[in-house]
Amino acid sequence: MKSGSAVVLISSAIIAGSLHAQSSGPGDSPKEKVPMPKESAWTWGYFFSTKEKDAVKALAGERKSSLTLYRVDKVVPIRGKAGVAIEPGSALIRMETATRIPVERANANALLFHGLPQHLQYTSGEQRSDLNKRSRTELPPGKDTVAVIVPIRKTTAWWTLPADERMGYFQKKGDKIGHTAIGAKYVERIYRKLYHTRYAVESTDHDFITYFEFERKHTDDFKSLLAQLRDPQQNPEWKFVDREYEIWMTKTD
Repeated sequence: MKSGSAVVLISSAIIAGSLHAQSSGPGDSPKEKVPMPKESAWTWGYFFSTKEKDAVKALAGERKSSLTLYRVDKVVPIRGKAGVAIEPGSALIRMETATRIPVERANANALLFHGLPQHLQYTSGEQRSDLNKRSRTELPPGKDTVAVIVPIRKTTAWWTLPADERMGYFQKKGDKIGHTAIGAKYVERIYRKLYHTRYAVESTDHDFITYFEFERKHTDDFKSLLAQLRDPQQNPEWKFVDREYEIWMTKTD
């Protein structure tokens, strides 16, 4: 879901991982090359199905990172099968860092998925200015702070459309309000951040990881937002989605 809130404006690029060879002293047998984190100018988002906060934080080494902890409440398939199997009550950690972590090291710590924020797309200058003024920030953790992750994959037909046609699907056409205007109605109550995975990571499971937060009292507003975004009569763009599911959580720390 690509509209409805401002995101941190971060350049889009793909950074190659690096291998760091450990040094060997005289007479020592050569040591195996160990993949090491690579410093980056981009903020990566990593989602782990684990409660081991220290182990996740160690993946970034001494580089700056932020960790957020959650309790998983439920996983809801929407279109196609859910891409993860997480039991209610399980712990989940989101780490943001300017470090691109080698996938094999992240996988060893129960990595679910990771992605990269980009510039806000499919919005006009006027729409972007409005979103920047009205969009709410992240909420503090607590029993009444709900977080929902929505991984989304779109069809090949969507990605082969010219850019102007894709932009058109997000805007109002006749009686179809479109994705951007639907999301804009909720930005004061619902925080949203989009992590791109297509072209950024090696994954065919999803193209985006959409992250939301809101006060529990606004749960009905959030469900209304999703219902409108998934209604082709209001948002024709959703007909190009071939996989989507929700991970509902409570933000605990």
